[in-house]
Amino acid sequence: MRYGFFGEAGGLLSAVKKFHRETPLSVSKQEIALEEIGDALWYLAAFTRRIGVGLDKVGEMALLHLQKRLGISKVERFGKGIRFSQIDGLIAFQIDHMTDDFGKLLYELAESTSGLFENFSAASEELSSDANVELYAKLLELLALVAASNGLKMTSVSTANLQKIESRWRRDDAPYGPYFDEDDLEHEQLPRELEIEFIERTVNGRLFVVQRWRGVNIGDPLTDNRLEQDDYRFHDVFHLAYVAHLGWSPVIRGLLKLKRKSRSTVDENEDGARAMIIEEGIATWIFNHARDKGEFFKDVKEGKLEYALLKQVQSMVAGYEVDNCPLWQWERAILDGFQVFRLLRKDRCGIVKVNMHDHTITYVPQKAQS
Repeated sequence: MRYGFFGEAGGLLSAVKKFHRETPLSVSKQEIALEEIGDALWYLAAFTRRIGVGLDKVGEMALLHLQKRLGISKVERFGKGIRFSQIDGLIAFQIDHMTDDFGKLLYELAESTSGLFENFSAASEELSSDANVELYAKLLELLALVAASNGLKMTSVSTANLQKIESRWRRDDAPYGPYFDEDDLEHEQLPRELEIEFIERTVNGRLFVVQRWRGVNIGDPLTDNRLEQDDYRFHDVFHLAYVAHLGWSPVIRGLLKLKRKSRSTVDENEDGARAMIIEEGIATWIFNHARDKGEFFKDVKEGKLEYALLKQVQSMVAGYEVDNCPLWQWERAILDGFQVFRLLRKDRCGIVKVNMHDHTITYVPQKAQS
């Protein structure tokens, strides 16, 4: 946890540096601060749970620190039940009188963070000492001030971080959302149960994959489109995984001729060429990443897929209906898709079954055809 907080504080410093050096177009300084401070706050809350003190005591001490820093002569003692809104309100009331600039606050945060490692002994950690509580209060105070310097409130930071956690890691009782085409005409809905046959064939020395649905070939025969063969020709399994876990795939809609023509706006924007290109781009980008990192996510367990990868995917689908899906659904779609891909890659053919009701994608072996 110490390493984690140190990393988040360092990430904030590094992000500010990169922002000034590169001025990224896709993210604002405030967005950077929102995420980095939120993650640091998560670790700080974890510290308080670990030492059995509770965030209220740390919050009360942080409020006392803030009163002193802001020059409030009458120091008020607070009872139990400290809220982030109290910290936000105190800073907002005195923010015009603050003399510390953003740079100085970052220096203080870096210095105080190093205190997590002073006199540290792995054999005997006096986690619940008064010195540690004092340090955690100082860190909370500085996080709140850095947030305010970026026009943020700790209430917003904490809420955003909780939403991020719920999106990334599924709660046991978290439901899937309704189907995107639930209210559309039946003949424009994705099949709730679907079987696609994948067959690899060799013609004139070239390998390609054909797909059949209900005994009819769909789409064009696929090759790897790459000098060094990597079996990308089986990649439509990823689109089927998106159907299973996200209820979304403009590519599969196109292949099965299930575009929502009765709603022209949806047909043009959600099921149109741009949406299909984005989906293909996501599948290709993740495939290259999985191939180059080794074994196509073979040993990656649920909950362990890189957050940066999932966040990038989410940014790519921003503005489309699938943007409503949490990151844990994307993770399931990606990992299950690659599990089936690895089996297809091994057997060179097979049947892929999708069940949208159960949110599953499974593989059934089939005898190879010449």
